[in-house]
Amino acid sequence: MPKQPKSNRKPGQSAGAGPLKKILVAGVAGVAVTFLVLLLCSWLYTKTQLPLWAAVPMATCAVCIGCFVCGLALARSFKKNGLFCGLCTGVVFYLLYLVAALLNGQLDFTAMAGIKLVCYILSGCFGGYLGILLCERKRTRRPA
Repeated sequence: MPKQPKSNRKPGQSAGAGPLKKILVAGVAGVAVTFLVLLLCSWLYTKTQLPLWAAVPMATCAVCIGCFVCGLALARSFKKNGLFCGLCTGVVFYLLYLVAALLNGQLDFTAMAGIKLVCYILSGCFGGYLGILLCERKRTRRPA
């Protein structure tokens, strides 16, 4: 009777627990960074005399930074498909934005919403690409 290959899983652990945990960790990291950057932006907004129209671009930049970090963390944890991980990250953050806008009563799709979609996807993809580059660089490092 041939031997069956051993798996690295613990007894009772399902096969899908690893990827789900990686996705949740990357998502929490992205949301936490977004929260911290929004906190910094709100502090900056109250301490300086910024015009009212500056709040929307500052919030968009904060979410883009969160998408970048989430895409970077997701790509580094999976070690492949960095652009796809970043794309999914940007789409999820945009869907969260749409849900928040709908709950707020904003039912129209403006040009700013389209710009946000492009910004979120690009920043997530850039983070995913950079995550793969950092992962590859770490693996191919040779002694001097």
